[in-house]
Amino acid sequence: MCAISVASGIFLAACGENSAPAAGAADGELLSALAPAGWADAAGGFVDRENAPTGYVALAESPGAGVLIRVDLAGLTEGWHGIHLHQVADCSDYAAGFKASGGHINPDNRSHGLLHPDGPERADLPNIYAGADGRATAEIYNGTVALFPSEAASAEIGPHPLIDENGFAIIVHLNADDHETQPIGGAGERVACAAIRSGL
Repeated sequence: MCAISVASGIFLAACGENSAPAAGAADGELLSALAPAGWADAAGGFVDRENAPTGYVALAESPGAGVLIRVDLAGLTEGWHGIHLHQVADCSDYAAGFKASGGHINPDNRSHGLLHPDGPERADLPNIYAGADGRATAEIYNGTVALFPSEAASAEIGPHPLIDENGFAIIVHLNADDHETQPIGGAGERVACAAIRSGL
């Protein structure tokens, strides 16, 4: 797993690797490959538009604020792909393009895009990069969200809790997010989805 960090609210680490995640492997095996024991506070599996397992995501809540997200995903086209946080933990309509996951998490009603002057939404994340083998591994930090409700997370200016009665989904798109165009940065169709309904 490569690492690039930036001193800001959100950062990304991403690189392609030679082998794809083990589709159909037990959840525990996938999680242990992505994060050490005790690292994650929540996790989920990615599925593609045919409902086939294509990877895994592990999430850890920062003691201060924010959430660290680790992604290991296969089956993508080579290049950059948009990735966003969506309102509902529902990937069941895979053939229809994961529309059941709802829109972006955006309680502040801001414009989409890390580069937009009126953004970003709390759903917005840096792109991930898939290598020639179609695999993307990434570590992303988002300081505007929390996994679970808390006194700090309930404050208007505090981190927004992701795991509520609807859970949330992590959606990966076909194309790169340009971080400015509304409503999704021109990222195109939804090609992978992970539903997160609760902690571990």
